[in-house]
Amino acid sequence: MSYATLVIIALLTLKASVNATASQAWTVRQSMSDAYIMRESALASRIPFSEVTGNNSPWALSPSVTTSVVAIGKLPGGEPVTATLHRTRLPDSNNLPAAGGIGTLTTNPAESEAWKLQSLLVYTVGEREYVKSRTVLRIR
Repeated sequence: MSYATLVIIALLTLKASVNATASQAWTVRQSMSDAYIMRESALASRIPFSEVTGNNSPWALSPSVTTSVVAIGKLPGGEPVTATLHRTRLPDSNNLPAAGGIGTLTTNPAESEAWKLQSLLVYTVGEREYVKSRTVLRIR
């Protein structure tokens, strides 16, 4: 075999391994973002209701949004993977006015309260930006 043939084979092998690594990095980041957004859903489902509606709630009252940069994991070699997390909460329209709605004792005699907790995770893989969102409905 000639030297040129060996170089061509080496370059093709290198290109194939780079392509395999790139798709693997995409899969790893997708898995990390899936795990983080599921954790976010679990938190929204379990946080005490008083914290959901309190002044220091992790979910800002809409139209405000709480935004933070979060670490969603690490790549092999220790490189951190970050994303931007946006959170907001929206009251149900049938909530009483004290709870952000326009309901009345006639339309809401049980004085129930419902809130949508929305979380958006924005992250990039290569040149592309991705968004994953979850909405959890909390009622008391």
